[in-house]
Amino acid sequence: MSTPTDPWVPFWRSGRMGGESLLFIEPAPGKPATASLLMTPRGAVSLQSATGEVEYVEHVDYTLDRVSGLLTRTPGSRLPATTIAELHPSIDQEGSGFMHVRGDPTRFLMVSEGDTFHRRQATASYSFDRVQWTGYAPHVADATLRSTLERLHRGDALTVCLVGDSISEGYNASGFIGVPPYQPAYGELVASGLEQVYESQVTLRNLASAGWTSDDGRCVVDAVTAAEPHLVVVAFGMNDAGYAEPAEYAVNIRSIVEETRRGVPGVEFILVSSMLPNPEWHYPQPQRFAGYRRALADLCGPGVALADLTTLWTDLLVRKSLYDLTGNGINHPNDFGHRLYAQTILSLLTE
Repeated sequence: MSTPTDPWVPFWRSGRMGGESLLFIEPAPGKPATASLLMTPRGAVSLQSATGEVEYVEHVDYTLDRVSGLLTRTPGSRLPATTIAELHPSIDQEGSGFMHVRGDPTRFLMVSEGDTFHRRQATASYSFDRVQWTGYAPHVADATLRSTLERLHRGDALTVCLVGDSISEGYNASGFIGVPPYQPAYGELVASGLEQVYESQVTLRNLASAGWTSDDGRCVVDAVTAAEPHLVVVAFGMNDAGYAEPAEYAVNIRSIVEETRRGVPGVEFILVSSMLPNPEWHYPQPQRFAGYRRALADLCGPGVALADLTTLWTDLLVRKSLYDLTGNGINHPNDFGHRLYAQTILSLLTE
């Protein structure tokens, strides 16, 4: 099971965790590397490499405490292990000086836009009791996305525009970087999920671009309106967090919504609050993400719904390491993270 059969089905609805990602970290020299499951598993657990090429064996490659969900790498295991020193190199591997630890410009973070983290990660698939999950669980937005849902229920064609930054462009999904299991990024997963559920033709226009902020989003409105979309997914915040206060961010997002509506009357929106970055990275200001989330919530109403990845990520990090979820070490999701993006958005549009 290199990729879940139905990657658009949320774990909080299904009671099935498919491909939950893990990175085994050695907490100290000589200590075994560990990682934690999000849920207490019920029944068998399947543990594979993130590429789907290796199947790991309990008691041979790892042990599992079924009460705590803690996985421990055994001596001689085939599971990759990563040390704290590797995650915090003393040399700037990127050569930019931009990826240093907050408060210490001489200490850096392991960063890679390729498959460095993907090759080090494993995935776990298992069943669990759904009542365990008490975190964020979005519901169908039938009160706000009425027009979109009516089109889908009729089986009409749907055009979706996606505007955002590198996360939305697809960075660090295995399909984007061209490595097994070649999973598409979240935008494509949303489109294919809607087609699977409603048997409608869904056209995705992905206008997202790496490095963009909500300021750039205002500049792409003409391209959005030219596509004549029925639904626009707006996903900014990660790059804004280095310089923009929530009030400035809110002005930009409101402008995107209002200007698009002038060009395409009746269009509806899903506003995505961003995943969280590595808190050790000096560039983003972590406290801004909650402010951005509140700003987006304040913009919601008829025709505008919130996909709250900020709250979901906060809830996940109660039990998970940020390195379980990262695709590049600082600010991109891995395959599991892209599925979480897709599942959150699809939860607003599907039962």
